[in-house]
Amino acid sequence: MYTAEPAGLVRTVLGDVSPESLGAMLVHEHLLTAPPAYAVHRDPDLEFGTAEGAAAEVSDFVGAGGGGLVELTTVDYGRDVTAALSAARATGAHIVQGTGLQKGIYYPAGTSRRTSEELAAGFVADILTGFGPENTRAGAIKAGTCSTEEMWDVERKVLTAAAIAAKATGAPILTHTQAGRLGHEQLDVFEAAGLDLGQVCVGHLDRNLEADYLLSLARRGAWLGLDQWTKDKYGHDTDRAAMVRRLVDAGHTRVMVSGDLGRGSYQRAYGGSPGLGPCLDAIRKALGDELAELTLVTNPAGFLAFREVTR
Repeated sequence: MYTAEPAGLVRTVLGDVSPESLGAMLVHEHLLTAPPAYAVHRDPDLEFGTAEGAAAEVSDFVGAGGGGLVELTTVDYGRDVTAALSAARATGAHIVQGTGLQKGIYYPAGTSRRTSEELAAGFVADILTGFGPENTRAGAIKAGTCSTEEMWDVERKVLTAAAIAAKATGAPILTHTQAGRLGHEQLDVFEAAGLDLGQVCVGHLDRNLEADYLLSLARRGAWLGLDQWTKDKYGHDTDRAAMVRRLVDAGHTRVMVSGDLGRGSYQRAYGGSPGLGPCLDAIRKALGDELAELTLVTNPAGFLAFREVTR
């Protein structure tokens, strides 16, 4: 039996804060990554980040009016919380660090031999006890899938573990989908584990801007993550903005946005572009004041707050 966490608060790397204090939040970002060697060998740009660079990048973001972000680098992708701590202390930004595992092709050896309950215990420990040199506590759970066609059995096990941990702690779940696919399959696993789908944000859905698909996910009560802003290779921001408007006009307001700038070539601190600050500017420009306030401020405040846990 786990100790109940304080419902209604958001857990940042520097402590719990009220949702109203967050300001504009990017809900799916990376300040430092180090995927397995085979992935970096194929694509060196996937590995980037230093504590100093993270602080500089977040400082630029705060200067653009940002309040904070969710850092979703998990242990299978090289999580190092010192980057988030450095950035938070240097800038005052509210940074939520994730626990969980990203997707099957990156999982640590032996993951498939562990039960969902064993995996969940590790996620829960990250949230309640902490990890890293300062026992920093996680404030969100990440889980995902690596295929556009089918969910791996080991991923089903990890998603179930994420649901168990979310139910035990009240923490929110944000997912990785491959090219925006398998959103319903992810929700099916969470639902089968007894999790309220209002505790889940399905990620990368702007890589699959099919209105009927997104509307069908929204009808299930989940949050929709349109988190590839400024990436023209995956579509244009005008199309993302139009989809947000369509969803909201249809009564589905559970939408959040971000850039997922998880490469050195995406961040100005490492010579890349656009950087977190300009990404925030681009989102606001495309959405306009009303939708920007909803997706950047109001919705993250509601979603990131821990739920009350019923024992």
